[in-house]
Amino acid sequence: MFRSLVLLSSAFLPFMVFITGETVVNVNDPITPEQYQAGIVRAGFSTNWFKTKTPMKKYWERNIRDVHEKGFSNLRLRCRADLYSYDYSTVKFKRFLSDLTTVVDHCLKHDVIPIISWVHHQAEACAMEKDFKAYVNWWTAVARQLKDKDYRLSFNLFTELGKDTCKRNNKNDESLRQNTEKYNRWTMNVTHEIRRTGGNNPQRILILGSPGKTAEDLSKIDSKIYENDKYMMAEWHLYASGPNKVLGSQKYWSSDGSSEGQNNVKTAIKHATDYQKGENGLLTYLGAWMPQDNANGSITESEAINFARFFVSELHNVNIPWSLNVLDRYYDTKNRKWLTGNQTIKGQALNMSRILDNIREVMP
Repeated sequence: MFRSLVLLSSAFLPFMVFITGETVVNVNDPITPEQYQAGIVRAGFSTNWFKTKTPMKKYWERNIRDVHEKGFSNLRLRCRADLYSYDYSTVKFKRFLSDLTTVVDHCLKHDVIPIISWVHHQAEACAMEKDFKAYVNWWTAVARQLKDKDYRLSFNLFTELGKDTCKRNNKNDESLRQNTEKYNRWTMNVTHEIRRTGGNNPQRILILGSPGKTAEDLSKIDSKIYENDKYMMAEWHLYASGPNKVLGSQKYWSSDGSSEGQNNVKTAIKHATDYQKGENGLLTYLGAWMPQDNANGSITESEAINFARFFVSELHNVNIPWSLNVLDRYYDTKNRKWLTGNQTIKGQALNMSRILDNIREVMP
């Protein structure tokens, strides 16, 4: 486990170094994917602030400090681009950029890694030319706004490519998940434009999204996107809505998982490690997982604890960092306090605080 130190430069400007093992990482120098994966990102939460039109109504700087004091190291800032028009000169988009900058600054101040990700399910599904241009323009605006932030900040280019179908029902409107050629064009262009924004962005970590969500689909990413760029990683996940008790499901889990569930976890992670070891692979990060069945409530509290402890231990064994989905399930951001007691999730009574304590026990 690393510890962080705040030092003063000769110009009396603060800078941060991480000490992990015998390796010192100055965050004002480019951070490699190896350093980022092994000891910087570690464990954290996905967040919902920027999935609403008024993110700051439930946000306080104390939220970030509390996350850090609880022993967590990253926050995935999921940002819904569909909340704004495709005109990124509007007042409300500029307000979003200002609010995002505030949260990023607080994260960096309190030694929490901010990972920004883009969400727009209808644009992903339709993937028309105007959607492509808007995607590139959104990221260009965000990257330009944050270009001088230190190298702990990273950009996760997609939150998740879902199975949504285009509401226009045009036969040419293939989603990014259906059409890997489109996915690679969007990703190739946006990485190029982000790098062009200057500041620290030419060497900032960019985290590519899996074309099909899981690690099994990472091989579909065109290696031409990153073969000449040594500051890229890839994101994948499988348990974003948790394990379930659907027999034969990739996410099946029951009791302690010994019947089938543990093998499912190992298989999911092996897809990631096999990809990482491949000739054209990238190092990876897992952007979303839950210990509870958020769809049907089939997982009991003891099963959720068993799953969480096993899942976190397996990820730790292969040094894959992660973000738990979602902070609001464990922490009340508006009232600045960790939640305690039972919550009813799809009819299942779960003490999420107890589950979180078990997760923390097996965290690196």
